[in-house]
Formats: sequence, C-alpha cells, structure tokens
Amino acid sequence: MNQDTIPDTSSISSHHDNEITSVVAFINAIKEDIDDPFSENRGTEVFYRGHADESWDLKPSIVRSDKGIKNEHLLFRDMVAHVPQDFSECKSALDYLVQMQHYGLPTRLLDVTTNPLVALYFACQPAGDTTVSGIVNAAFDAAYGIAFDAEAYAENYPDGSSISSNSDRLEAILSSVGVLAGVLTAANTKHEENPIGARMVSCIVASLIKEFPDLAAEIQAGVDAGKKAAIEAGPKDGAVYLFSVPENRVKHYDSETVSILSNLAKCDDSDIDFSTKQSSDEEEHNRLEEFNEQPSIQILLHQVEEEKPYFSPLIDPHDLGSVFLVKAKYGNPRITNQAGAFFLFGLGIDQDDPLDLEEQSLAKGGHVEIPSDWIRHKFIVPKEKKTKILEELAHLGITESYIYPGIEQYAKELKKRYNL
Repeated sequence: MNQDTIPDTSSISSHHDNEITSVVAFINAIKEDIDDPFSENRGTEVFYRGHADESWDLKPSIVRSDKGIKNEHLLFRDMVAHVPQDFSECKSALDYLVQMQHYGLPTRLLDVTTNPLVALYFACQPAGDTTVSGIVNAAFDAAYGIAFDAEAYAENYPDGSSISSNSDRLEAILSSVGVLAGVLTAANTKHEENPIGARMVSCIVASLIKEFPDLAAEIQAGVDAGKKAAIEAGPKDGAVYLFSVPENRVKHYDSETVSILSNLAKCDDSDIDFSTKQSSDEEEHNRLEEFNEQPSIQILLHQVEEEKPYFSPLIDPHDLGSVFLVKAKYGNPRITNQAGAFFLFGLGIDQDDPLDLEEQSLAKGGHVEIPSDWIRHKFIVPKEKKTKILEELAHLGITESYIYPGIEQYAKELKKRYNL
C-alpha cells in the first residue's frame, strides 16, 4: 500500500464533552447531535463504528499491508475454492466479500452499523494483541524458545564452548532474554503483573551480563525493547465514530456501482491501472468512452458482466476512486443483530505517478479515504469506563451472544453468568 495517511479528523472536537462515561450519556449525546436544528448534515444517513483503540485508522483490512492488496484476488479465489459450500448462496461479488468478512478474511469492506449501541459495544472491547497479557504471553513464548536453544546446545556441546563461539546465535538468545526481562519488569511496574517472574528474569539478565560482558549492549537493548512494548500495552481508550453519509453515496446491495467496486477484489493488481489523463476540451461522453476503452477497464467490465449481463458497459472513473456506504442483504444472523452495513472502498491515486494530475492513474496500491466531512463526531470511551458500560449494555441485551449469535457464544455467556 502506498498511501499511509488517515482521514483528517482535526475538526472533530476532542474535549471532555465527547467522552462517554455511560450508556445514558452516550444516547443523550447522539440525540442532541441528531436533533440539532443547526446541523449542516441534512440529506444524509447516519451510521456508527466502534474501535477498541481510539488510535486505530479507518481503513479496510485488505489495505493495511502491501501484501494484502497485492494478493486480494488470490485470497478471494482460494477462500471460495477451499469451502465452496459456504458460498453456495452468493450471487454477487459483494455477497462473497460480505461472507469473507464474516469469516475474518481481509477485504475492502469496513463494517459499520445503524445501531449506536452495537458500535459502543465494540468500542468497549480490549484492544486485541496489544494488551499487557498478550505481550507477557508472547514474551514467555520467546522464553520457551530460549530454553529449547540452550538445552540443544548443552546436549550437543556439553563443555559449552560452541555457545560462545557462535556469536550470532548467542546474541539472539541473550537479546531475547533481555526482551523478556524488559516486558516483565515494565508490566510489573506499570500494571502490577507477575512480580515474581520479573524479579527472577532480572536476576538471570544480571548474571548473563556478568558472564558475557561483550554482549551487554545487546542484552540491554533487548531489555529496553521489552520495556517499551509493555509500557505501550495495556488498556486503551475506545472510540465511537458517528458518520453522516450523503444520500447519493449510500447504495443498496444490487447497485451497479457496488458491483463495479466489489469486482475489483477479483482483479490482479497488475491488471488495475486506470489512467485518468484527459484533455481539458474533451466532452464528457467522449471522455468516458476513451476511459472505458482501456484494457484494464475491459477486464473489470468482464467481471461485472458475469454477474450482471444487462450491465451497461460504461464505468465512471469518479466512482472507481470513491467510497460508498453499502446496505447489504441481511443474509446471516450476525449482520441482522449488528444492524450491519459496510463502507466499500474503491481505488486510490498511484503514489508512484508524477505529481502532475493529468498524468496520474488509479491503482489498487493507492488508498482512497473516507471523506473527513462524513465523520460527524468521534466519541471517546475512557478505558476505565469500559467494564461499567459493558455491564450497562448487557442489561439492554447487547451481549457477546447477541453480537455473535451462536450456541458457542451463548455457552460462554452462561459460564460467565454462573461464575464457572
């Protein structure tokens, strides 16, 4: 991915009025905003999205790494080939993408909801692998690897001479020990987790530095890296975004525009390079015809015509470089309960192109962003309020088993309810 920027949210208020401390406060804040007679967001539809970490970007998962966008067409086909029965009801590229999103495969969709309480539920979740427990567990996994390496050396070279002679291997082992020590020390200092483990590993590090003074810098670098990881981990403030999307950018699942953007997922990124160069005196109709005669466009048109034989083979370049809000079919209980909809992302400007706008082209490697004026509010959920708000949501029926319908989730909920 060539673009790594995020929407400009500098105009969004970040003062304490935007902090959500309870469900009631959240509902009141939304009601006040929607009922505002001076709002400039008339002629729009409102949607919400919750982030467990307020610093996360508003990007679809497929564009969060270069490898994702480069292999999008392979992910699409491999997934369908592996479990074709799970896609037997899919009639369009959008149907496939929604199902893939359901299974956790990276796509060009970004989930939103029409239910603000669902968004608030997601905003109150822990921030995934960046939690302290996740960092500590990863450090312990590294420790097991270290122990395995040391044991292997001891078995093969009982006198220990090989360990010292293999400096690269030794450096890696000692650096890993340092990382573990740093993680546990910082986790104990900041979050009071595993104090005994922290002291034990710190003693080991001190002994290793004494035994291998030439590698003291590498060990200390590992300690510093571990401390940084643990300090940056821990509970995060969440966020709920309130979007006001213009009605002309809201599409239904059977829209031709939606078919065009969805079928981009089936195209190799090397096939997608649409020139936007046009002479200024060209008439609109001729401009569109010239644009649609490009070989890359013909490939995309073929994909769209496979699902819509009646499709008029004329693509507007403005649509390709846009974001649309899609109201998908409620084809499974999860989307129904979550009142789900999706942002569907098109193409961005290829950042390898020259600065001259007349020479630029649209490419899968470029990333188009949600327009900043669609982001009406960003409400912050303080990390210390998350547990309380989740309890309040549970009283309203917004629980894990509601968000993720299924017997497994309900079983987990029952175990929690009865302290099992």
